[in-house]
Amino acid sequence: MSGRIITTGASGLQGSVAPRIESHDLVKNEKLWSLYIQAMQRMYDSKENEMDSHFQIGGIHGLPYVQWDGAGGEQPVGAPAGYCQHSTVIFPTWHRPYCALYEQILHRHAVQVAATYTVDQAAWKQAAEDFRIPYWDWASQPLPPKQFYDHQQYSQVTITTHDGSKKPVNNPLLAYKFQSGQGPAPPKGTPSGSTYDVLSKLPWTIRHPTRPIGPNSKTDIASFESVLKREYEDTRPDTATLLLEVKDWFGFSTQAADQGAFTRSLEAIHGTMHVKIGFSGHMNYVPYAAFDPIFWMHHCNVDRMIALWQYINYKVWVSARNDSGTTWVTKPGNRVDENTQLAPFRIDESNFWTSAQCRAPMNLRYTYADFQGLDMNDLPAVSKAIHDRVTKLYYDKDTFAAFPGLVPSAQPAPAPPAHGQAPLGIKAAGAHLASAVAEATSHLASGSSHRGAESIEWTCRIRGNQEDFRGITSILIFLDGIPEDAFGFMTDPRYVGSYDPFVNPFPKLCQNCMDGSGIKIEGFVHMTYSLKKRGLNVHDIPAVEEYCRKNLKWIPLVHHGEFGRVEDVKSLEVTVIDTPLTAVEGSSIPRIGLLRKHNEITFDLPGGRIRVPGHA
Repeated sequence: MSGRIITTGASGLQGSVAPRIESHDLVKNEKLWSLYIQAMQRMYDSKENEMDSHFQIGGIHGLPYVQWDGAGGEQPVGAPAGYCQHSTVIFPTWHRPYCALYEQILHRHAVQVAATYTVDQAAWKQAAEDFRIPYWDWASQPLPPKQFYDHQQYSQVTITTHDGSKKPVNNPLLAYKFQSGQGPAPPKGTPSGSTYDVLSKLPWTIRHPTRPIGPNSKTDIASFESVLKREYEDTRPDTATLLLEVKDWFGFSTQAADQGAFTRSLEAIHGTMHVKIGFSGHMNYVPYAAFDPIFWMHHCNVDRMIALWQYINYKVWVSARNDSGTTWVTKPGNRVDENTQLAPFRIDESNFWTSAQCRAPMNLRYTYADFQGLDMNDLPAVSKAIHDRVTKLYYDKDTFAAFPGLVPSAQPAPAPPAHGQAPLGIKAAGAHLASAVAEATSHLASGSSHRGAESIEWTCRIRGNQEDFRGITSILIFLDGIPEDAFGFMTDPRYVGSYDPFVNPFPKLCQNCMDGSGIKIEGFVHMTYSLKKRGLNVHDIPAVEEYCRKNLKWIPLVHHGEFGRVEDVKSLEVTVIDTPLTAVEGSSIPRIGLLRKHNEITFDLPGGRIRVPGHA
C-alpha cells in the first residue's frame, strides 16, 4: 500500500487547525482569494489520471465508478460498488473526510503558490497555512457571491500575484473543463439526447443550462438567481427547524423514511440545494455533481450544519441501522454505525476513517468561525452558545414578534417528545411561523402567561421507494392548480414547494444504488404560509381539509425539465399532516407536538394516501 493517499485534512508546515469561512467573506480577503483561485487552477491542471486531481477526487462521488487509489481491495460484486453513501445514517459523516481530502490537496497547492511570493512573504505563507475551503451558507445568503456563478461579469477575476501586482485571470469557479473534451459516459443504453447523455458530452460542467442543452449552452444567470432566491424562502426555516428541533440522529441525518419525522432531514435539504443549484446541470445528478466546483462550497456548508447540530446535541452521534448497501467495504443490509469504515478515505496505511474518529472536525484540522472563542472542552456551554447563534442566524426578529408580551429567551425550549419535532414552517423573514402562531398567541398581548396557546403547522409529506424516483428530479406541490408550462414554475404564485430526492439515475453503474432501490425515502413541504395567504384560518381543520381536497395538487418534474405523469411514480404517496405548536413562556421557540395525519384529503388520488390499515 506504499504511496497511498492518507486523508489528514489541511497539513501545512504548522499542522494547525483553522476555520472555514463563509464565501462572501473569502472574496473580500485579498490573500485567501488569490491563493484560492490559483490553487483551484493548479488542481484542474493535474492530469486526470492522477489520484489527487480534481477529476479523480470528483469521481469518488459517482462516475466513472472506478476504484480510487486502490481503496477497498478486489471488486466485490458484478456491478461497480462505488463509495458514496446516500439514504443511510452515515450520509453526513462520509462526506466529512471527503471534503477534508479535497481541502488537503487544495491547501497543498495554496502553500506551494504562497512559496513563490517575493513580497510580504510571511503574510502570504501564513495565509496559505490558514486557507480552508469556503462554505456558502445558503440558509442565510440566498445566493453565493457572483464570482461563483456570473460568467458575464466574472469570466475573469482579479488576483494579487507573486510580485504584488494585480492581474486578471480566468475564473476556475464557474466550471470545470474536462481534459478529454467531455465528461464520463453514462451507462450503455442511456437514451440518446436524454439530459444525462447530453451532459456527458459537454466539455465543461454547467448549471441552469440554457435550452436546448448542448455545446452552446451557458448558465442562465437569471434562472439561477430567481430559483435560489425562491428556494431560500423554504431552506432558511427548514434549516432552523432541523438544527433546533430535531434531536435524534436518524431524523437529522437521512431522508430514509422515519415514522415520526415532521421536517426535512439534512440529506433532504442538501438534495434540494443540489437540484436547485444544478437545475438540469451537473449538480443535479449524483454521478456528476462533484465535478462542479460549487459542490465543495455546498458540501462544506452541509458539514457545517452537521457541526452546529452535533454540538447543540453533543450527547448524540451516529445511531446504528441495518441499512447499508454494497460499497467497496460494506454489504447490503449490514449494520452501519459510528465504526463503519468511510472508504476510500484512509486514516493510515491500513485503515479508513470512521464516523467516531472524525466526530470532532478538529481531527481533520479545520473548524468553523461559529466556534471561534469557545472552550470546546466545556460542551454544555458550547451547546448553549451554538443554540443561541443558530437562533440569531436563522430566526428573524419578526418571528419573535409572534409572541407579544413575552421576553425572548436564549434558553432552548423544553425538548419535544421523541420523534416529535415538527416543522416551524417560517418563511424567509419569519412570516411563516408568525402567521401560524400569531392567532393562537394573541391573548398573550394582554399580559397573560397561559402556556396552553396552540397553533397548527400544515405540511405535505411525500414518500416513495427510492427506485421510483430515479426518473424525476422533484415532486412539486401546488395550490389552486398546476401551471400549463413547467418553465418558471418556481415563480408561479400557485407553487408551494418541492421534494427533490436527488437519487442516482444510473443504478446499474452502482451496486450500492441497486441495493438501495427498495428503501423508502421522504421529504416535506410546509403549507401554512400558503394557506394563510389564501385567507384560510389554519385552526379550522374541517375548512382546511375541504380546501386541500379541492385545491392541493402535485406533479413530478422529470430530468429534462418538463412535467411528468404522477402515475409513473408508482410508489408515490402524498399525505397531509399537521403538527401542533404550543407557546412556551420565556421562549421565542414553540413546543412541537406529535403529527396528526389527514388521510382523507389524498385518499384514492393518483400518488395519494394508500388505504391500508395501520399504514404509516
